Amino acid sequence: SSRTDWRVRALAACNLHLRVNHIYVNSEDVRETGFTYVLPKNVLKKFIAIADLRTQVCGYLYGLSPEDNPQVKEVHCIVMVPQWGNHQQVHTPSDIPEHAYLEDLEPLGWLHTQPNEAPQLPPQDVLMHSRILEGSRAWDGERCIVATCSFTPGSVSLTAYKLTPAGYEWGRQNQGAGANPAGYAPSHYERVQLLLSDRFHGFFMVPDQGIPWNYNFMGVKHSPSMKVEYMLGNPKEFYHPDHRPTHFLEFAGGEDRASLAVADVEDPFA
Repeated sequence: SSRTDWRVRALAACNLHLRVNHIYVNSEDVRETGFTYVLPKNVLKKFIAIADLRTQVCGYLYGLSPEDNPQVKEVHCIVMVPQWGNHQQVHTPSDIPEHAYLEDLEPLGWLHTQPNEAPQLPPQDVLMHSRILEGSRAWDGERCIVATCSFTPGSVSLTAYKLTPAGYEWGRQNQGAGANPAGYAPSHYERVQLLLSDRFHGFFMVPDQGIPWNYNFMGVKHSPSMKVEYMLGNPKEFYHPDHRPTHFLEFAGGEDRASLAVADVEDPFA
C-alpha cells in the first residue's frame, strides 16, 4: 500500500457510524434447534463504529441465559483482545481473558468484521475457532459461535455460525496448513439464530495498563504468548492516535523539504 493509504482508509472509517442504522441479520437456513443468541444493539453499534472497512476486527463474546429460558443466550460483554489482522483473518493472544466481571458469564464465542459478505463461514474462521476450543476448556463447542459482521454497501449484515463436530476436527487437524486448506465443506458449520435487542445493554472490556487493543500499526509488538489484564472501558477507534504512535514520530522527525512539496493525493480535479 502507498504511504498515504491509511489516511484514505481512516477517512472512510469515520463514516462507519452511519451504517449502524442499517443492520440486517441473516436468518436464512438457520438451525431450528439449539441456542438462540441475543446481541444488545448498544455494543454492536460501538463495535461497528470503532472498526475498519478492510482490516478485520474481533471481540470475544460473554453472556448467560435468562433464568426462565435456558435455550436463549444473551451477550452481555464484548472483550476487545489485543489483535492485528488483514482482510481475511485476525491474530489474537493464546490466553483467554480473565476478570472478576467475567466470572459469572459464559464464553459464547467471538464476533468479527469482514470487508465483504461471504456465502459461507470462511475456513480461516473455522481454524481460529477450533484453535480457541482446543486451547480452553471453558469454551464449549455447543455453546460458542462465530458471528460475522459484514460491511455491505451502506449497511452491515450479521450472520452467526456454529461448528459441527466434523468442522472442529477439520480445523484442529489443519492448524498451520496455510491460507486455503483442502477438504473444507459446508457440512463443517451450521447457521444459528441471532437476534438484536435494545431491551438490555452490554458493556466492553479492554486491555489494561496502557496496552492497546489494536496492534495493526505496531504488529511487531504483538505476541501470541503476551499476558494481558483487562478492565471495564470503551474501546478506542481503529485509527486513534494511541494505536499509531509511529506516525507521530515520523511527523516529529520531519520529512525532507522535497517530499513536503509533493501532494499526498493527486488532485482529481486539476
